[in-house]
Amino acid sequence: MPQVELKKKFKYRLILDESISFGSVGRTGRGLTELYNVPASEVDMLVGSVANSLSSCGGFCAGSHIVVNHQRINGTSFVFSASMPPALTVAASEGINILRNTPSILTTLHENVRAVRAILDRVDCITIPSHPASAVIHLQVRWQTLQLPTPTSASPGKPSNPLSAKPRDPPQFNVEQEEKLLQDIVEEALAQGVLVTRAKCIRAQELNEVRPSIRLALTSALSRKDCEKAAGVVKAAFVKVVGKRR
Repeated sequence: MPQVELKKKFKYRLILDESISFGSVGRTGRGLTELYNVPASEVDMLVGSVANSLSSCGGFCAGSHIVVNHQRINGTSFVFSASMPPALTVAASEGINILRNTPSILTTLHENVRAVRAILDRVDCITIPSHPASAVIHLQVRWQTLQLPTPTSASPGKPSNPLSAKPRDPPQFNVEQEEKLLQDIVEEALAQGVLVTRAKCIRAQELNEVRPSIRLALTSALSRKDCEKAAGVVKAAFVKVVGKRR
């Protein structure tokens, strides 16, 4: 993880959100630190949700005693909110026990991820920004394959603010056109018996505008054959819908 080296060089605290990776990434599901073989102690704070892999609600914050005690005393989410209901706490704990005692779950999940990526990575009209190990796969339309005007900067020649958190040259895309195109792909896949959905977000409230995508969430409950069949349908839907606009 290059972020750890940057943290040491520039003396800042590293907070790692494991909401998606916890319980699905790494040999035993311990997330990005395990995937990159980085000691968890090198990260100042690990945070995440237990609503994804553990099918419960709430979240966690892990770190040194100093960091966690500071968070517990000063964090408004701790001061002004209630604890998790006991039943959901037990459900999350049992989910961790299942991951520990049944490593085959993660083996199956990782095989399914590789099987789906092997099919979709080779489609020339699809761009996948997701990490190859992630069980959550975002599919975007490669705009170069469409008969659309080449995106241009919204403010050419305007000097960037070096103190701004926004990227200097943010990617440009047509949200309305791409969302309509993706919805056509969703409906085409549904007609073939596979239900997928567009990723949803609140537009104009993000610091960096998120490019429209179709979001796949893989699970170990499906067989590899099922995943390959579904990926084949999604691939065919992309090729058919995008092919009409070339």
